Amino acid sequence: MKFNQFSYIPVSPEIACQELRSLGFEVSLDASAKANFEAFVRKHFLFFEDTDLALKNWIADTETDLLTFFQSDRPLTADVFGLVALQMLGFVPNVDFTDSVAFLEEMAFPITFDGSLNNLHQLLATRTQSGNTLIDQLVAQDLIPVSNNYVFFNGKILATFDTNQLHREVVYVETPVDTDKDGQLDLVKVTILRPDVDFPVPAMMTASPYQQGTNEPASDKLTHKMEGDLLVKPTGEISLSQPEIEAPEADLTPINPVTKAQERFAHTDTYTLNDYMLARGVASIYVSGVGTFNSEGFMTSGDYQQVLAYKAVIDWLNGRARAFTSRSRQHTITADWASGKVTTTGLSYLGTMSNALATTGVDGLEMVIAEAGISSWYDYYRENGLLVSPGGYPGEDLDTLTEFTYSRALLAGEYLRHQKEYEAYLKELSTAIDRKHGDYSQFWHDRNYVQFADRVKATVVFTHGSQDWNVKPINVYQMFRALPDSLDKHLFFHNGAHVYMNAWQSIDFRESMNALICQKLLGLENGYTLPTVIWQNNQSEQTWEVLDNFGHDNGKNIPLGEAE
Repeated sequence: MKFNQFSYIPVSPEIACQELRSLGFEVSLDASAKANFEAFVRKHFLFFEDTDLALKNWIADTETDLLTFFQSDRPLTADVFGLVALQMLGFVPNVDFTDSVAFLEEMAFPITFDGSLNNLHQLLATRTQSGNTLIDQLVAQDLIPVSNNYVFFNGKILATFDTNQLHREVVYVETPVDTDKDGQLDLVKVTILRPDVDFPVPAMMTASPYQQGTNEPASDKLTHKMEGDLLVKPTGEISLSQPEIEAPEADLTPINPVTKAQERFAHTDTYTLNDYMLARGVASIYVSGVGTFNSEGFMTSGDYQQVLAYKAVIDWLNGRARAFTSRSRQHTITADWASGKVTTTGLSYLGTMSNALATTGVDGLEMVIAEAGISSWYDYYRENGLLVSPGGYPGEDLDTLTEFTYSRALLAGEYLRHQKEYEAYLKELSTAIDRKHGDYSQFWHDRNYVQFADRVKATVVFTHGSQDWNVKPINVYQMFRALPDSLDKHLFFHNGAHVYMNAWQSIDFRESMNALICQKLLGLENGYTLPTVIWQNNQSEQTWEVLDNFGHDNGKNIPLGEAE
C-alpha cells in the first residue's frame, strides 16, 4: 500500500485545534506535542475504559511500550510519532513491518512531523490499512453520535446520517419525449433513497438503463456474426445536421397533488459512492430511463431523446417538471425535500449519460462524475469505417444493446401491448446503424456529445483507464479536450481497465469527491482544489502524479496513401 493523498485540505493550527476539540479530542495549542499526542491516542481507544491497558499493548519503539513512553520524560519524536501512527492506522509491528522508518518511507507516508496539532488533524484524514480514513473509522465506532445533521471535518462531511431510517420512495417523472409514439409523454421510474430530515438536501443521480433489469436472452439472439469480407467503398460526402437537444417547456399543472409518495421499495442495486454520500446527507437517486422496466417509451440508445428523459428528473428536482405517484397519472408530487443541486455518478453507460447530461447545460446539475463514459457512440462501435466490438463483447452493436436494455418487455402486459411496434422500431434502428458500410452518419451524429461540449456548465470529473478496451480512452480524451479551458474540469487517469475507482486503496478518490461535493452541492467554502489531471504512473506501483493537462498539442498529421 502507498499513500496518495489528494483530498486533505491544509489548515491553520487554530482550525486544527478547533476541529479536533469539536470531535472530543482534548488537545490544546498551549499543551506540549507529547501531551496532545497522548490525549489523542487515548481518545482513539473508544472501546476501553482503562486506556492504560491498551497503551501497554502498543509500542513506542522496539524496547518501550507506549504507556511507559507516555509516563517517561522522553520527548515525542518523528520516529515515535510514525510508529504509533502506523498502529493507529491498523498496521501491526513485526507482522506488517519491522523497520517503521523504512516502511513509512516506502509507503510515502503523507505527514511531515513537526509536533503540531496539524499532524494529528492530518492523521485523522489519512487512510487506514482497511481503506477507510481514520476519522471515518472512528465515526463508525461512535466517536460522535448519529445526528441527521451535517458535521464537517477538514472540509468534508462525516457519516452522521441514519441510513436505517431512510425514505425509500418511487415517483414517475414526466419527460418531454414520446418515444413509443402512443400520444402520451413518457414517464420514467425514479427510485429515491433520502435521509429523514426536515431540511432540503442535494442529490446524487445515477442514470442507468440497467437499474431495473436487462433482457439478455433477447440481446443474445440478435448478436451479430463476426465473420465477413471487408467492403471496398468509394469516397463520398456525408450530410449532417445538428440534433435538437432543447426540450419544450413542461406542463406544470398539478393533478390532485399529494405530498407523500404512494410507492415504496425494500431493496435496489446501489453504487458505493452514492452509499458513501447517503450516510453523509446526500440523497441517492436511480433512474433507468425510457424503455425500461416500469417506465414507458422505447429504448433510444444514446440519442438526446433518452438524455432529455433523464434531464427531466433534474428538472423535477428543481420544480420545472411534473412527477406522478404512479403511472396512472392520478396524483402529482413535488420534490419538496430537494435543494435542487445534483451530481451525476456511474461508470460505462452510466458515465456516458453523465457526459450527455452535462451537455444539456441543465440548471441544478452542479457536478458530473463521469467514469469510463462514452463521448461519441460512433467511437464505441466503429472506427474509421470499420466495425468494432467493445472489449469482451464480440458481436455486440447498438441494436443488441438496445435489446439488452429494453427491459420494459420483461413485463408481460407491456410486451403484449407494445412488442409489435417495438420490433418495427428495432428493425429501423438495425438498418440505421449500417453495419455494411460503417460510415459516420446522422444516426451516429445524433449520439455524439462532443459537439455540444461548449454548453457544459457543471464541474466535470472524469475517470478512465489506459487499459480500458470496452470504452476506449479516445472517448475521455476527446471530451476532455473539447471542454473549454475555462471550465472546472478534472481527470483521474489510471492504468486499470473498465473499472470503478471508488474503493481503490492507493488513492483517496471518494474523499476527494466528498470535498468537491461539499463545495458544489452544499456551498461549503472549504478551500479545496482538485488538480486538473491526476495520473497513475505506470513506472512505479501505486504511484499517482499531478499533470497540468491531458494530451498534447504537438502532434503530426500523416496522410495515408500519399507518397512523401
